[in-house]
Amino acid sequence: MRFTNNPYEGFMKEKSYFKGVPPSLPPKGSRCEGCPYWRGIGCVFCYREQLKPPGNGR
Repeated sequence: MRFTNNPYEGFMKEKSYFKGVPPSLPPKGSRCEGCPYWRGIGCVFCYREQLKPPGNGR
């Protein structure tokens, strides 16, 4: 079914096969290696660990 007389309408209805950019991996040996939240920078979860007081918290 066509909604317009635009010659590009059929092209716009085609399914896109673009998969996107593959995700970048964190540097080897960093504490973010294997982190499921890696998006190119350290995340909030990593920074929370840094803010914890050393030892048992006393």
